[in-house]
Amino acid sequence: MKRLHASLPGLGLLLAAALAIGFGGCAEKPRQAAGRLDTPEHHALRGNDFLAEGRLDEADRSFDLALSLNREFAPAQAGKAVVLASRSAQPRVSGDKRKELVSQARDLIKRALSDAKNDDEKREAHVAAIRVFQLGKIPDGWLGEAEDHFADATKLDKQRQDARPAFFMARAYRDAFEMQKAQELYQRVLGMNRGLTGEANDELATVQKILRAAPGTRHGRAVAFEEKITKADIAALFVEELKLASIYGRGNPPQADTGFRPPEGQQGFQADTLQRAPEATDIGDHPLKADIEEAMKLKIAGLEPGPDHRFSPDQPITRAEFALMVEDILVKVTGERGLRTKFIGSPSPFADVRNDLPYFNAVQVVVSRNLMEPKNKVRGIFGPADAVGGADALLVIRMLKNELQSFIRS
Repeated sequence: MKRLHASLPGLGLLLAAALAIGFGGCAEKPRQAAGRLDTPEHHALRGNDFLAEGRLDEADRSFDLALSLNREFAPAQAGKAVVLASRSAQPRVSGDKRKELVSQARDLIKRALSDAKNDDEKREAHVAAIRVFQLGKIPDGWLGEAEDHFADATKLDKQRQDARPAFFMARAYRDAFEMQKAQELYQRVLGMNRGLTGEANDELATVQKILRAAPGTRHGRAVAFEEKITKADIAALFVEELKLASIYGRGNPPQADTGFRPPEGQQGFQADTLQRAPEATDIGDHPLKADIEEAMKLKIAGLEPGPDHRFSPDQPITRAEFALMVEDILVKVTGERGLRTKFIGSPSPFADVRNDLPYFNAVQVVVSRNLMEPKNKVRGIFGPADAVGGADALLVIRMLKNELQSFIRS
């Protein structure tokens, strides 16, 4: 069989014709197929493959190709709606643009439901609608809208062969922070064993971490699904979720004043006041400035500004850096100063953490106390350079808080 592009007078001309239709446009006549694979079904199938890979431009072109052959082909309309909603969820998309994209996506869903020729095409449109509301999160009642489409998609799947409605509804519940419902639907997907099991298993693991961590603050919820969190995020989590200032205040008895005191005759002397540079010069307009300043006052290792007076609030935190921070907090609250050298000289159980590295002891401390888990237990990999995810950070902080309770005076 010849490839499609071999039978075309010019692939560029075909794409131009497809893109001329654009969103919501309509040609006077559908174009003629240029090859055996130049069908709405084939292009919609490829579009969904591209969507699964996050290749939005290629997905959009494929759906446009399908619609240039049949502008009433519901699966292509539904797929294009998901493309628009996916674009609305991208970073740096303005609020007005986001609303516009979601509105266009919703219009396409309505067209897809109207043009659907059978139950399979209707179910395809309902599944796409769940994704549109989950990605766009507009209007305010978006979760209820997604639930309605989930119910309709489920009714149309009499043999329970399609895992997609449950999977994408689980994501919607996850994003709405209804973790128990999300967990139940992810488990349903795994039980069906009809596809998406790998994705469902990974996302279920994150949901279960968040359920265990039970974040109680707005910022905790905001970073729960982040794959990489920053120094500013960590500062806020220690201050807000862990309430570290309170723990430090109740966990450490006052220290004897051993500082220098001038002779009595000189106690009234004051040196000239010097103009002092800000402790951190790059947090002035940062939304988490108050938390960063509180963390700096607490002098948490790794959350201090550098010699150049820069805090670098948006710098991602690695697992090794996080381990050092947790070790520092443990030492300060428990008073066990020997923790800082407890594992020095011992062999490393991790292939990627040598025992002469500055964070080796901290890694051993947090792992031995079950506060952090290795990246891969079987292979003995800790992943020191890997980024810290929001769910992992929240769970560590929850377990750290429990660990410190016995050292805190009521």
